[in-house]
Amino acid sequence: MVYSMQQEVPSYLCDRTDRLHPWAAVRLCQEVTEYHGNSVGGGFDKLVQENRAWVIVRSYYEFYRRPNAFEKVMLNTWPRGNDGLFAFRDYRMEGADGVVLLTGTSYWSLIDFERRRVVRLAGYIDAYQVHDELATDRATLGKLQMPSFSDDDILIKLTAPHSMIDHTGHVNNSEYIKLIFDALYKMHFDFNHKFSLELNFQHETKPGDNVIVMARQIDNNYFAQVINSQGVGVTAQISLI
Repeated sequence: MVYSMQQEVPSYLCDRTDRLHPWAAVRLCQEVTEYHGNSVGGGFDKLVQENRAWVIVRSYYEFYRRPNAFEKVMLNTWPRGNDGLFAFRDYRMEGADGVVLLTGTSYWSLIDFERRRVVRLAGYIDAYQVHDELATDRATLGKLQMPSFSDDDILIKLTAPHSMIDHTGHVNNSEYIKLIFDALYKMHFDFNHKFSLELNFQHETKPGDNVIVMARQIDNNYFAQVINSQGVGVTAQISLI
């Protein structure tokens, strides 16, 4: 089943060119995911009663055009199946004219909210109707291979503020994207170009953690990693397409 939601792009989610920021686009994908979960009785409020929560593990997005402030878009999402541990979910954002602006695919795990351990999916996804359409050309998402980084690649240092923390008690995945693109801005990344964004989430970042963002460009590919107190928290590859 494809779940759809119309959205007018808020100006406060846009960058200085009045176009939807990549981190905000991903955050809107999370929003439509939550709405879909609520519609079938599997949203955050229901799961938290059982000390359960969904967390994203891997994701891949293709940005074709970032919509303008106040532009109306249609957000579509659907479950694409699971392998027992990972639930697969895809996304498509369309403009008012039906032209595709963004596509995405993601892997989600269900965790025990208190013990932070993965829970088997059986019984928790029965209400979702699987739609096997691939939004992107990535049927599977593997582990990203990073180049070697040095101290010269350190672009941002900060202490994780409480404003980055979501209701699961750790830094929301879209906040990492904000940090990564802040780093790419320093590298003169062309935000007007079509690009893909792939992320692996490894170790959660908690309030007060010291955070380092490192990035390196190799040809048309930009590699980044976010390091926290537990080690590498997130790895990312951004490629011009």
